[in-house]
Amino acid sequence: MADRAEAFNPAPLLLDTVLSAAWLGRALGGAGDPMDVRAVHIVDQFGPSCTKVRMELEFGPSAPPGLHSAYCLKGFFGDPGIGYLKSGVQLTESAFYRDCAPTLSMRLAECVHAGSDEATGAGVLLMKDLITAGARFLTALEPYSARQAESSLDQLARLHVASWGDAALAKWPWVRSKARELTRYQVVPAARVTELMRGERGAPLPDAIRDGARIYAALGRIADRDTALPHCLIHGDAHAGNMFENADGCGIVDWQLLQRGHWSLDVAYHVAAALTVEDRRTHEQDLLRLYLDRLAAHGVTPPAWDEAWDRYRESLAYGMFLWAITIRVDPPVIMEFNRRLGTAVADHDSFGRLGV
Repeated sequence: MADRAEAFNPAPLLLDTVLSAAWLGRALGGAGDPMDVRAVHIVDQFGPSCTKVRMELEFGPSAPPGLHSAYCLKGFFGDPGIGYLKSGVQLTESAFYRDCAPTLSMRLAECVHAGSDEATGAGVLLMKDLITAGARFLTALEPYSARQAESSLDQLARLHVASWGDAALAKWPWVRSKARELTRYQVVPAARVTELMRGERGAPLPDAIRDGARIYAALGRIADRDTALPHCLIHGDAHAGNMFENADGCGIVDWQLLQRGHWSLDVAYHVAAALTVEDRRTHEQDLLRLYLDRLAAHGVTPPAWDEAWDRYRESLAYGMFLWAITIRVDPPVIMEFNRRLGTAVADHDSFGRLGV
């Protein structure tokens, strides 16, 4: 057993390897003997950067009866996927499912294997298939109602409460704050962000906020602000395209931008990105009040309204930053998210509140 365990690669770089019956049997077996997987039937496959494969497994006679057979595998394989590994995002997501998810009272995909390879940056997730279980994945641009936002904000509150404060975060030392990193290492230079925002994606927005240097400066002020504020685990990319829905309500997937930060980054980004501009203007205060109520219901003392409303309005700049620099996403999604998030920043003078 020891020799077999040492030979097992928990996060291969080749898709053919992780789709083999031999590898899947080892992944499902965990620390014990491999499961007897005889055949792998591919149901669906998505790409091209992050690969997701839905599959049905066929087990041999030595496998225990009644095994779950519908799974979804996720990882970066081949071109262009492997190019993303140096960012560490897949290591982060694997660590979330390995270390954090078992402690959370959230609706999440049930992950049976969260493998990682620090040397390559690879991470491979094997999860029970949500679609087969009756869930529906939402898309970035489909209508998202205030009622749905109530459900997803409850999920975010559960995440935040479970990790509220630096003492709670100490058990996950690998979770880092990202706002400072994003400003220090400009993956997309500020001048290029200005070019992008002066183009089609920024066309619906006031000229004053279509400036890359100002967008970066606002995120830098958020990083400064948050050094003196309480931290918790935050999802970091909570738009509707990273939500699923089942009979119990909304759940959250795609934990690659998991970070430690202020709760308002998740809440402001989620409300402003998921809802239309009109719905956000109508419902955002009620939704923020609901979120604060959910914090209290799940066990922490929420901030006072005035403080929460101020932090919410400032933190809208975080979501705008993420979509101002985004390149490798379908253009209609980029355009709409810049319109929604940029309009929210303009509505609330988020840059002015941050002093930039």
